[in-house]
Amino acid sequence: MKLSSYEIHCHLLPGVDDGFRDESSSLKAIGRMMEEGTRSIVFTPHMNPDVYPDTTEALLQDTYASFREKLPSGLETHLAAEYMVVNGFDDRVAEHPESLLVFPDNSILVEMSYYFRSQNLESTIFNLNMAGFHPILAHPERYLYMADCLKDFDKIADMGCRFQMNLMSLTGKYGKDSIRILKYLLGKGMYSFAATDLHSNPQLDSILAAKVPLLLRRGVRALIEG
Repeated sequence: MKLSSYEIHCHLLPGVDDGFRDESSSLKAIGRMMEEGTRSIVFTPHMNPDVYPDTTEALLQDTYASFREKLPSGLETHLAAEYMVVNGFDDRVAEHPESLLVFPDNSILVEMSYYFRSQNLESTIFNLNMAGFHPILAHPERYLYMADCLKDFDKIADMGCRFQMNLMSLTGKYGKDSIRILKYLLGKGMYSFAATDLHSNPQLDSILAAKVPLLLRRGVRALIEG
């Protein structure tokens, strides 16, 4: 499978979440990604106070500053984060927007639990927009409970939220409900980004070796190469 030249969702920043644990394995993956055509990477470690209570934006900034000195030349990088939409996050957006780690264009990556929908998703999207941010919902095809309410994606998009697809989702790895969501969003041209959501070198092996089923190829090439 072909990688995007602009990687917007990965867990390559070492030692801060459930992604890469050390610098050497992360640098190995980055080198391989560059060989496959990746030229820009936005590091997006998890920000989830329920799972990583000790992780702060300051910690991530310090880690990134140290790691950046070891990165290969010719690679453009930026530090953002993948924010879990938990209770109270929309209040933080409204009260302390300056503290958030966002993309150079003020985009911000958010996610929900794989097990239940965040009840404050819509209010979070609203507050992000009001604060001047551009929300991106990570891997909507992995929220399997959304397969029975596909029209809700239209409402979320109408609020100004864009969608990012995980490349491995194209293989059917996450089941029939995931494919159902994928087909709906791809069919309506609702994905804005494709990314690896990379956590390890074995996962990178799987992504590079994967073949996209014919029924899902429409629009994927333009999404990756665009």
